[in-house]
Amino acid sequence: MPRVNKRFPAVGEVTKRLKGSSIIYDNRDQLAEQLLMLAGANITDVLEWSDNNVSIKEIKDIPPSALQAIKKIKVTPTRSGDQIEVEMIDKVRVLQILSKSAGLLDQEKDSEKPAVVDITMIMPGELEKKKK
Repeated sequence: MPRVNKRFPAVGEVTKRLKGSSIIYDNRDQLAEQLLMLAGANITDVLEWSDNNVSIKEIKDIPPSALQAIKKIKVTPTRSGDQIEVEMIDKVRVLQILSKSAGLLDQEKDSEKPAVVDITMIMPGELEKKKK
């Protein structure tokens, strides 16, 4: 159990966060692979369409990455049969995380700086004086 500093109780919490960050950093390649697999999962990996029927594929036919991307499956019994609802994870959010970690969403530092433009004003008549 971590020692708690009575004067600065948050020190122990910060130490825990730093340790957690190092674990994530050390496993960043596996984390990136998992995020890429989640981003690549499609609803068609889970469901089959034929004519007007939609059904869930056999679990052995669903790739592991698609299984991990399923957020919720809800089955509601109705008079005409079971109504099945499949909700996948938020793919846009996963893509945002990947883009941010790759630096694609970072703004360039120079893009916010004002441009420096040198303007020399010459009054009418001065141009003719300079030519002489």
